[in-house]
Order: sequence, then C-alpha cells, then structure tokens
Amino acid sequence: MHITQIQPMYGTRHQFDAINPGSTEHLLGLFNMSHMEYEEDRLNDTGGEPSLSAMTAKAIAILNKNKKGFFLHVESGRIDHAHHVGNAQRALKDTVEFANAVKTAYEMTDPNNTLIIVTADHSHVFTIAGYPTRGNPILGKVISNDALGNPKATPELANDKLPYATLGYNNGLGYANLAVGGDPRYLEPSAAGTRTDLTDINTESHGFHQEALVPLHYETHSAEDVAIYASGPGASLFQGTVEQNVIFHVMNKAGRLSIRSGLAPIK
Repeated sequence: MHITQIQPMYGTRHQFDAINPGSTEHLLGLFNMSHMEYEEDRLNDTGGEPSLSAMTAKAIAILNKNKKGFFLHVESGRIDHAHHVGNAQRALKDTVEFANAVKTAYEMTDPNNTLIIVTADHSHVFTIAGYPTRGNPILGKVISNDALGNPKATPELANDKLPYATLGYNNGLGYANLAVGGDPRYLEPSAAGTRTDLTDINTESHGFHQEALVPLHYETHSAEDVAIYASGPGASLFQGTVEQNVIFHVMNKAGRLSIRSGLAPIK
C-alpha cells in the first residue's frame, strides 16, 4: 500500500492563500465545522473562507502539474440549501459564484484537451411567475406594463389585492423577513399557505424568504429534467434529452478511462 502525505488542513483564507501550488502535491482544506457559509455571508466569516472560484483555481493550479491529466469535481451545494429554506437571494448569489468557478476552470485549462461538464442532480419547486416588465429586478415585486407597453408606476396586485414577488416556491416554510436570512429560517414558524402584504417589504433583501403555496418543514426537490452544459472534447455528445448515465460514458470516452485502466476498449 502506498500512502501519500497530505498537506495539513488549513482553516482560514490567509492560510489558504499562503499555499504554494508548485510545492504542494496533496491538500485538504476544512474551513468550517459543518457547511461552509453562503456566498452572501462568506465575507463576514471569522476565519475568512475562500470563495468557490478561489478554491477551484487553487485546485487546478495543484492538479495541473500532473502530466497525465486530472479529474476535478466542484460542487456548489449551498444553492440547494438556500432553496430548501426558501431564500432565493442566497440561492441565486451562490449560483453566480458557481458560474465564476466554471469561468475560472475554463480560463485555467485548455479547451482543446479539457472536458468541462456543468449540471445538477435535481431541480427545485422554484418558480418565476407573473409578467414583470423588462429590467424589473428578479428579486423584486412584479411591475407589469400598461396598455402602451410602458412600466406601471405601482406593483401588480393579485386577486386578493396584494402585491406579489416574481419568485416563489410551490412548497416550503414560506414568507419570512429576517435580519439574518438563510439557515435561521428553520427556527421560524411556517407562513406557507398564507399571503402576506408585501407593499412595504423589501423583497430584494438577503433576509427575505419567498412565499410558498403548500406548507412543509422545508422546500422540496422537483422532477423536471436538468440541463447539461459542456465544452471541450466530447461536449458534442450531449444532444437533446439524455439519461444521467450518459454523463459517465462521455467522460469515459473523452478521458479514455477504460483503455487507460485496461478494463475494456472504447468503441
């Protein structure tokens, strides 16, 4: 058995930044006792957690030294958590940071010999509804257009005479407007299944949690197909709707994994 030495784990952004990829072969970084912070809250973390894109860059800088190539898995798992508590602001902000990580990976690798696949394991009962005017804030209340196509001066009202937000959830804990959003929502009573007057509520605040239709202890996953985005060798094999196991077969072919392992030839 060959045991490789793993670089000691680091707990702060300062220690993380000090790691020299050129002299590091194996690295384990643990930055929190449990989940890492949402991107919204990361800068307020005592230890100063690195961003997902920064960790992606560090990992690639270390792995790039392997002339045989490498496999890197990057997950933005807190998008899922933010949806489960009905906090679209944090979910979307983590999604933006995930996009930054994908951009980092693309720019640090050669698209001619690097396959990058971006997908998800499931979707959520997250909805975009109403007819908001072009340019209306995605986190805002719905403001539609008048008969001439111009934005109205006030938010659209539902049949109950209350304004509503563009974003919402089919189920979950429902509305809350907290000083600190995200995970603390689990400690608040459920308001799902009821309507709240949002007239004087800042729905773009990080503490705002969208309304939900069906009351549950947390928002659930949903069943629609998720997208697969890819670039590099083998990316063209993702066409139309495919079964999830196709992802492995594309990776297998692009990386010649079966041939390299000696298990089976790739046709």
